[in-house]
Amino acid sequence: MKLTIPAAFFGYALFANYALLAGDVDTPELQGFMKGEFASEVDDIYRANLPHRDVAVSWIGAARYALLGEGRSGVVVGRDNWLFSAEEFRVTDDFSVPMTWIAEVDAQLAAMGTELVVVPLPAKLEIDAAQFGADGPPAQIAQTYNDFLAALGAHGITYVDTRPALLAIDQPFFATDTHWTTAGAAAVARSVKDVIGAGDTAFDRVDDDTERFTGDLVTFVTSDGLAPLVGLQNEEITPYTAEAVGDVSPGTLDLFGTDMPASMTLVGTSYSANPRWSFEAALKLALQQDVINYAEEGQGPVAPMHAFLERVDPVAPPPVVIWEFPVRYLSDPDLMKVVMQESGNA
Repeated sequence: MKLTIPAAFFGYALFANYALLAGDVDTPELQGFMKGEFASEVDDIYRANLPHRDVAVSWIGAARYALLGEGRSGVVVGRDNWLFSAEEFRVTDDFSVPMTWIAEVDAQLAAMGTELVVVPLPAKLEIDAAQFGADGPPAQIAQTYNDFLAALGAHGITYVDTRPALLAIDQPFFATDTHWTTAGAAAVARSVKDVIGAGDTAFDRVDDDTERFTGDLVTFVTSDGLAPLVGLQNEEITPYTAEAVGDVSPGTLDLFGTDMPASMTLVGTSYSANPRWSFEAALKLALQQDVINYAEEGQGPVAPMHAFLERVDPVAPPPVVIWEFPVRYLSDPDLMKVVMQESGNA
């Protein structure tokens, strides 16, 4: 019996190494040995290719979460199985570079006769601070949001204060996902309408099937299959679309007081791009105006706006560009990467 565990480990080591060597993997190079990098290369190969690696990582992650209430790097665990992105814990009091570019975007659009409306999104960490359980980081994130609104106002850029609307509803964000619920998206859409007014095109809400999904932050803890066993339940959502009733016709918005083309433009992140959250549909319903969506997933708020400006037709620009902008990106060191690369400063 004393030899059972050592024998099991030895047997698995033989099996794992055989499976590794029999697989299609890159072997360490002699050049790496000469440069003293051989051990590092071997370590990387074992980490990436050992059999059962994913299973082991998932079980270890589940055990760590169940016993210690912790996840891997990238997630911060709150109360009652709420998860927060570690990105929201980055703070900055200097976003002068992105703010300068935002002002340039506003000026470029204004020269075409287009109104820019920035829609800053406060951090989930701030809105659901009670589920985090500490005063420090949420307070710092709230100050970033306040400073961003002040900077937009100082540059004369139209913005929507979305925080009151999100605080007023029961669950604006999901417990285990970084994104907002359809209720959160709809609340922000109504806030946009309060700033720029509404047109006169009627839209009907058409609900899709209710779906259950694993929150994107769960991947920083364990696998989809093990998550419910440690209390990280699937999220539930009913996405919807907005269908125009009759012809889509020009409407009148309070901000301008003039008849406008039917289509407005939405630019932003996955909060806007992913139809699961239904923000585009919520805007159509709230604004009673057609919306063309140029948002992109996984690119942050700057790259999609940069891409939109590259292809916008200056002869027939949209009357309004709504720019959804999560404030957590202001502390992202790569936020302005695409712009800086093009200007030759990176």
